[in-house]
Amino acid sequence: MANPIQSPAVLIFTAETFPAMAGDGRNALLVASKLNENGYCVKLICLNPNGKLPKKEKLNGVEISRINYWYRTIIGRFALRLSLFRYLTINCNSSSKWIIFGAMPGYKLIALVSTLKGVDCVFRSTLWGFDDAESVAGSLHRFYTRYLLSRLYGYYALNSAFANSWRNVFGSFNILLSVQGVDLKKFDIDHKNGIRHEHRGKLQIAEGKFVILMVGHLIERKGFPEIADWLSRIDEDFLLLHIGSTEAPEWDTMSRYNVGMKNLKKYVEEKLGDRVRFMGRQNVTTQFYLLSDILLVASHAEGFPPNSVNEALAAGLPVLTLRMPGVADVITEGVNGFVFTDESEFARKLSILINNPVRRNELGRNARVFALDKLDINKIIPTLQNFLGL
Repeated sequence: MANPIQSPAVLIFTAETFPAMAGDGRNALLVASKLNENGYCVKLICLNPNGKLPKKEKLNGVEISRINYWYRTIIGRFALRLSLFRYLTINCNSSSKWIIFGAMPGYKLIALVSTLKGVDCVFRSTLWGFDDAESVAGSLHRFYTRYLLSRLYGYYALNSAFANSWRNVFGSFNILLSVQGVDLKKFDIDHKNGIRHEHRGKLQIAEGKFVILMVGHLIERKGFPEIADWLSRIDEDFLLLHIGSTEAPEWDTMSRYNVGMKNLKKYVEEKLGDRVRFMGRQNVTTQFYLLSDILLVASHAEGFPPNSVNEALAAGLPVLTLRMPGVADVITEGVNGFVFTDESEFARKLSILINNPVRRNELGRNARVFALDKLDINKIIPTLQNFLGL
């Protein structure tokens, strides 16, 4: 690895990163580590919910600074802004490049300080309906937010829907249109059958069992409990394998949804019985993609494609997803997956995937080809570097 270049530095702001499960935070760490490998000094600045995590640590060569965030009280949320302002004015130099991952608490303050310092700052939306341009700045009463964002150096759009939304609000703008990417080396496709056999054995899953993988927090935005109702009416032999939080620790802001997640878990178990298995939070998820047959995305909204879709395609898994903005950029109907809009379409396309292994394998091969061509983080990072002017 090259010796990191101390200037210009890159600062990436994200609500949470490892050990939190949020996909945008995990991707922020991946981007930072790859920039670091390319010789750039990168710092990751994120929040520290309830002050439970180390204020500073180093992961994958990336320095992480966490700012305490007592999100349950108004005073705590106000204190975050004060601490963030102090950090931005004292520790962040004007020669660095800043990237804001989504409408995290304090993102407008970051945008303001970047403008005052004359910093090249880029905003990246993370969730459709939450921080796309029309959601954060489209309304007339959001003129202050619209002004701040209009002053930024650029915008990072994960898909064409995000890019179009930004243009609709801000007109001509410096936009990078690119998926967030995945580390393809993690997915050992050449030994997939052996890995599948090994890990199915460990989990006592029969070789012939059709495994549907879902990844993410057990929350309503991810399609629960509706998708459990739909699956309960499927007269096929399958196992739904769920990876993600069903109860979050205090250092994760998702802990505010613990009661709801507990109730949803009970509901899904009642609906599906032994056809569902909750694996909880997993720091390493590669093996679950390699032992599964498809990835199911039932979310009402995502920053498409989310990490789960990137990783599924890298693992050679077909993706069965609810139609939402950004899907068409990645999932081509009948090529690397299927898209559904209602229960009947979902049931019909799931049946094809279960009962036609030849077609399923074809979709999986196409998924891997797409990942190799479009999702390789080592191809995406140089494009990001050029966009930032590094």
